[in-house]
Amino acid sequence: MLQLRSLLLASSLLLVSCRSEASESPPPAPVAPDPVAVEEAPPKPEEIVYIYDAKGALIPSDDFVVGIQLPRGLELFRQEQGLHVYRIQSPIAKVLSYFGPMLITGKVERQGKGAVYRNASVRGSEVNPTKVDVSILEIGSRLTRVSITELPPPPAYPPPQGETLQRARRDFQRLD
Repeated sequence: MLQLRSLLLASSLLLVSCRSEASESPPPAPVAPDPVAVEEAPPKPEEIVYIYDAKGALIPSDDFVVGIQLPRGLELFRQEQGLHVYRIQSPIAKVLSYFGPMLITGKVERQGKGAVYRNASVRGSEVNPTKVDVSILEIGSRLTRVSITELPPPPAYPPPQGETLQRARRDFQRLD
């Protein structure tokens, strides 16, 4: 009888354990999202940067080089020590009308449709100006190159006038 009881107890435990495993459902497997059903946010359009104002003039940017406030749309092409070369997709007349009023010089050379401002200083920085050469030349019908060259400052102690005259005479004699 004891064996029968043990057998019944063991079989009932086995049945209960089988039922509990069968009644419990396995945890749901992670479901991969349906690629068609997933909606991605549309890509944001790039921020439009206007380079002209309502009158068609170039708008100043927040960038400065040697005290010169650059216009919007100007892209750095090449930079070396003291030389900054930019390009802008804008007619040369608009670029000249932007830079011309801010440069103070008596030496403006016309080159084709463009101009070169020699030994210029920037309007508004007359107290301690850095002298620059600025050339604005047309590359294509709507592509303009702007080159800004920093000039070295004058010597802190200029040589006396007599010494300068002697050097000039020697240089002129060499040319003869």
